[in-house]
Amino acid sequence: MQYRISEVLFAVGAVLCLAFTLLSCGGGSGTNSDPSAIKVAGNWQISMQKTGSSLPPKTQSGFLLQDPQNALTGGMLLTDSPCSGVGNASGSVNGSKVYLAVSPTGISVTLSGTIASGGATMSGDYTILSTGCSGNRSLSQTGTWTGTLVAPFSGSFTGSFVSKTAGTFQLSGQITQGANTGASNAPLTGTLNATDYACFTGANFAGAISGTAVILNFSDSTTGADVGQIWGTVSADGKSLTGTYDTIPVGGKIRPCKGGDQGTVTLNL
Repeated sequence: MQYRISEVLFAVGAVLCLAFTLLSCGGGSGTNSDPSAIKVAGNWQISMQKTGSSLPPKTQSGFLLQDPQNALTGGMLLTDSPCSGVGNASGSVNGSKVYLAVSPTGISVTLSGTIASGGATMSGDYTILSTGCSGNRSLSQTGTWTGTLVAPFSGSFTGSFVSKTAGTFQLSGQITQGANTGASNAPLTGTLNATDYACFTGANFAGAISGTAVILNFSDSTTGADVGQIWGTVSADGKSLTGTYDTIPVGGKIRPCKGGDQGTVTLNL
């Protein structure tokens, strides 16, 4: 069964107010304007480890918004093949306590836990219920989860391509992360300079970030032709990216461009 935390808090609010003094008895919206509530709006990378399992954890990533009454909304990408998908997120923060419900197609995920001081990490227990997906790894389960807030990936950078066949090429440029709209990802745009690279000297790129995962598609800044892609992982502080790149084969006899170039990439802000 899927439900919103605001409905639950409304239903039990009167009882809680009589027994404790944790929630306000006024209003009736089920949310609260507690000034001590920790702020968690931003880009989150979440890892979920099934109880008693040695399999790699499932992951969720995406952006959360927090309103003045400390209600949470957003979007999350669940990675759990064959039941991966994007779902709406809703929940609340009460002091250092957090509750979040995510609903990708065929799956219901609920997380509850505690936010660390400063709001950079949170952790707790989770439950996954299958509501349609029949993947073997996506049966109903419980476990523990941890979440890390990922800083915006924006600024000037330097870095390098390390080609599998043609050596190391120095890079520089500028990257900008778009605003948090509560979606499962945010756009990335920018420019890349590679003055000693044979395949192109300048490129424009557009892509997206979700949690720590980044993809960038870049095109030649002179011709506008597609050039290639970068797939990478950013650090939680938003200061570096490591990953791989792949360029599109072009005509002529110049290596490594003729057959396309592949290798590793690093960018440092």
